[in-house]
This record gives sequence, structure tokens and C-alpha cells, in this order.
Amino acid sequence: MNAGATSIARWDTLSRVHRLIESRVARHLNQHIGLGASEFHALRALDESVRAGSGLLYLNVLANGVGLSQSGTSRLVTRLQDRGLVTTRLSPHDRRSVEVSLTPVGREVVRIGSPVLYRAVEEIVRELRAEGTDEDLVRYLRGSTHEGCPPGSRHVPVL
Repeated sequence: MNAGATSIARWDTLSRVHRLIESRVARHLNQHIGLGASEFHALRALDESVRAGSGLLYLNVLANGVGLSQSGTSRLVTRLQDRGLVTTRLSPHDRRSVEVSLTPVGREVVRIGSPVLYRAVEEIVRELRAEGTDEDLVRYLRGSTHEGCPPGSRHVPVL
């Protein structure tokens, strides 16, 4: 196989793996905490901003972080706000910008949902490993399932 064909084959594998992970994550998150993957990713991004010291994200920064358009992110934030997971306000520094913050309930949802996310990814990685998926990709994913695992998540390395 030439270099171009190898690159395309790896891209196809990466795309397939991404779809598998997103599907499994979405299913697990929906079953356990009643949220979709994009909603949970947004909550995690906000939680990371809290840990980094800012405690909030501007709507446009959140949109970039979750990979949605501004209007899609705005609708997502409205859904999260309706559930009491986030609050919004106009920025006192720039009245055109919207600041989004986690509520205490939102932080609790992230705490409860993070182990669900990690378990879903671990399941897929085990399956990929068993089916002989590109070893470099599996090794990368195996490393990422162990790095940054939330404290108290009852993580048991099974890979």
C-alpha cells in the first residue's frame, strides 16, 4: 500500500472509531444522566474553566470547544439552562458577549457523568483492541483513557 492509501485507510479507521466512541458515549450518558454527548462535553468544558480559575466561558469559546455553531451552542446552552445546569449573563466587559457558568447541580452532573464517559471509551477501546484495529490508534486511546481519569471515579485499568 502506498503512503496515500495508508493515510486514507488510517483516516477511515479514525473516522469509524470516532463514530463508535461518540455513539457509545451518547448512549451511556443518555441512559445514566439523561444528557447527550454535546451537552455533557459543554458541561465538562465549563467545569475545566472552573478548575482553571475563570469559572465561566464566553458562548463563542464554548462553541469552539464543543464543535458547534454559535446558534447550535446557544440552543444547547438554553437546554442546559432550562435544566438548571448552567447560568448565563451578558458580559459586563462587552455587552455583546454572553458568559456561561456551571451551577452546583451542573458540577454534580459532571462529577457523576465523568466515570460514565470513561467507561464508555474503555469499552470501545477493548473492542477495538480485540478486533485488531490499528495498534498505534488503540495505544493512543488506551493512554487517554487512563490520563486525567477523575479522582474517585472507581477506575480499574482493564485494558
